[in-house]
Amino acid sequence: MDSKLDLAVGHLNAATGPVVRPADLALALREGTVAHIVAGQKTRIVRGLLHSLFTEIDPALILSCAREAKTDWRHAHQLYAETLADGMPRVKAWEQLVADRT
Repeated sequence: MDSKLDLAVGHLNAATGPVVRPADLALALREGTVAHIVAGQKTRIVRGLLHSLFTEIDPALILSCAREAKTDWRHAHQLYAETLADGMPRVKAWEQLVADRT
């Protein structure tokens, strides 16, 4: 796997098989939301897996994925806020990374 997006998606898909695509993760990071992710009958599963990003993936890798997706930490943080609103737990390591940038 050459891509950071591929690496992160491989981890997110570990329990389910190839459901989330690197393009899905890139779009979610660029848009700061999973609302635009469409995956047919698997849309709900893909969105749920993407919401687990911050609890499953190291913040440094998430930042690398954001850069690869041609976006920044601010858009990724919008996605993080959406995950919290969806009931995902807070991730202190991500919050510290954002605090260090503001």
